[in-house]
Amino acid sequence: MRSSSWSPLLLAVGTLTGHAQFEASQAQGKIEIRDRGKVVLAWQYEPIQQAKGGAKFAGSAFLHPITTPAGFELTRIQPGDHLHHFGLWWPWKMVQVQGKKYNTWEIQQKQGRHRCVQAGILNQSANKVSISFENHSEINTAAKGKAASYQPVIKETGNLTIQRQAGDSYIIDIRLNQKPIQGSQTSIAQYRYSGFSWRGTAAWNKTNSTLLSSGGHKRDQANGTTATWAMVYGDTEIHKQAGKATMLIMSAAKKLNHAEERLRVWDSKAHNGAPFINFNPVMKQPASFDANNSPVRSRHYRIIVADKVITPDEANQYWAQWKLLH
Repeated sequence: MRSSSWSPLLLAVGTLTGHAQFEASQAQGKIEIRDRGKVVLAWQYEPIQQAKGGAKFAGSAFLHPITTPAGFELTRIQPGDHLHHFGLWWPWKMVQVQGKKYNTWEIQQKQGRHRCVQAGILNQSANKVSISFENHSEINTAAKGKAASYQPVIKETGNLTIQRQAGDSYIIDIRLNQKPIQGSQTSIAQYRYSGFSWRGTAAWNKTNSTLLSSGGHKRDQANGTTATWAMVYGDTEIHKQAGKATMLIMSAAKKLNHAEERLRVWDSKAHNGAPFINFNPVMKQPASFDANNSPVRSRHYRIIVADKVITPDEANQYWAQWKLLH
């Protein structure tokens, strides 16, 4: 696969230090990236083994874990309330092919799935690692009662880069490009949740974490609003030391497609305020791959994970500087 060119960080965002010692390895169905020996990010490219709930929940094409430099784990997979949630992942809820809708989000229903078909390490250095991957959105075309027969309908190519920002943060850049294999009769159906999503740590809830969006909305107001960024920060405990951490997710949709994505988040009444953020381009309307400025054809995201609280002003600065790279 081809590697996208990556622009250097602006000095105002943060200067990379010599402390990072990144190493990448590929084995047992995943690419693991370590910082000074500790796994800080992993891309799962083969279905997970011994999935909770059985083989029907054996997902791939997701990131877990994602940790801060100090080691606080920010992602969660297969929580008891949603066994089909996988850390940081981005299946479409409903793919429409020739007028019929297929659910590729709840893989246990066996209507469809979002599956990694290949992945590799592009390059690595002490301060930066880049990987590439190819994923397919697949639909089950078997007759009812027959064994599943999956057919790819959307090809997704993507790459990811992780690098250190200053001494207490990582920057993760993810670029996704999709095109239909079936042609123009494949589209993404409207649904209240769909696409790029984060299921956060089990350690956070409504009492010890805060959700904020670029629109100034908090956990109980953010759902359904447009946003260029959303973040959750909260309490941590690492080696019996109390601290803070932040997961900031930024979307380039406004710059790429002239329209912001909408947020699907859980309020304080849902699962005790468990952190869940979804950047959804199809909350209000379906999307075609053929339309000008298609919101589903090309998507870019930047994530900053930090061992500190990121303020709204800092988040706005990070997004403003990042958008200059597009």
